[in-house]
Amino acid sequence: MPTTAATPIRSALFVDFDNIYITLQNLENNVAMQFASNPDRWLDWLISQMPVDHMGTEGSTRRVLIRKCYLNPESFRTYRPFFIRSAFEVVDCPPLTARGKTSTDIHMVMDILDALNHPTNFNEFIILSGDADFTPVLLRLRKHDRRSVVVSTGYISPAYKAACDFLVTQDTFVNEAL
Repeated sequence: MPTTAATPIRSALFVDFDNIYITLQNLENNVAMQFASNPDRWLDWLISQMPVDHMGTEGSTRRVLIRKCYLNPESFRTYRPFFIRSAFEVVDCPPLTARGKTSTDIHMVMDILDALNHPTNFNEFIILSGDADFTPVLLRLRKHDRRSVVVSTGYISPAYKAACDFLVTQDTFVNEAL
């Protein structure tokens, strides 16, 4: 399904807040705070400045029609309002085990698969997470001829990197988006 310059790229965005925030916090607390308290800034970069040439649609614009942020409300409730004000649907993923494991990954996968079958027919799926557990869902997106963008902070596994169509590295995200 080719997209023309007149047709915007229809994108769905899924943010693994805990994963990105904790990795950025390990890098520099100030950077993590920029990510958490000013999502409009990096969202604007994703929409208007992140390359679209991986879509084969040079000159196209991007519309982020789904914006979902998954976070642990016990640890990160302070940041929830910032995402709500930026038109994100915030999905609370509280800890389910004594070790603090949440259901973020499974919630994200189910929502991505729901969006894959949505009548809107999204062209592009943007996943903010460095978690290689999402590799199978990236392969599923490819099978359905959908483009995937991964914004990852920290180490990214070779399999996860190979499964996405376009990778935004930590350096690019921090220096350009934040």
